[in-house]
Amino acid sequence: MMAFSVLLLSLCILVAPVLSWAGAKDIRPCMTEHIREAMALNKERKPLYMKLSQGKSKPVSDKLIWLERKLMVAVPFADAWAAPYQAVGIPIICQDLIEMSKTPKFQSRNSEGIDSLHNYRKPNITAIKSHLLELFKAKAYMSLAEYADSQIKDLEQAPRYNCMVRHILESIRRMAALTPVHERKALAKNMLSTEMLSRTVLRTHIILLKDFAEIDELAAPLQANALPILCQDVPYIPWP
Repeated sequence: MMAFSVLLLSLCILVAPVLSWAGAKDIRPCMTEHIREAMALNKERKPLYMKLSQGKSKPVSDKLIWLERKLMVAVPFADAWAAPYQAVGIPIICQDLIEMSKTPKFQSRNSEGIDSLHNYRKPNITAIKSHLLELFKAKAYMSLAEYADSQIKDLEQAPRYNCMVRHILESIRRMAALTPVHERKALAKNMLSTEMLSRTVLRTHIILLKDFAEIDELAAPLQANALPILCQDVPYIPWP
């Protein structure tokens, strides 16, 4: 933790001159804003879900908010790293994310009604992560995006389940596709490559798949009972 704090402080010192000449309007802490807004939405919806589920949804909301709170410690690092690139017109991080304002409106019940829990299938996260990391190691970013896309399509066969895994795969797909785009823009401006920043955020997403799968598993019985928790709490993330 001490090493992380020193690194973050060093980055802030390096970024300060950029802020002075570029103007704050050109730079946004998009990752911090995104996680903060997601946490606020989940805290707001937590009591609504608890009322609808007679308290059974509490572990789902608690685990999700705990994970977001954990991420809030690290995301300022990514935003500080991105700032010099944003200052010269490269929208790294901001372009990789979809604003939380695009999250679906709250509904108390899945319009398709109750489903059999037998239709829930836990994805093979170990195999998915392994293949994603293999492509990540090879820097095969478009192949990585296409593989994530294939897994998303598999999960869409039962759309009320595995919503957080699907969401993180959508994010991986978008970030992987944008990685070489950001890099080309940085090199064209004679800046250091953005690849390491993109890779750091992308790898974190891949590693988090296990945590999101655990949240999905907790939510599955509620989702089978027509509570649209999680699925309506994240925005759809398209290809860039």
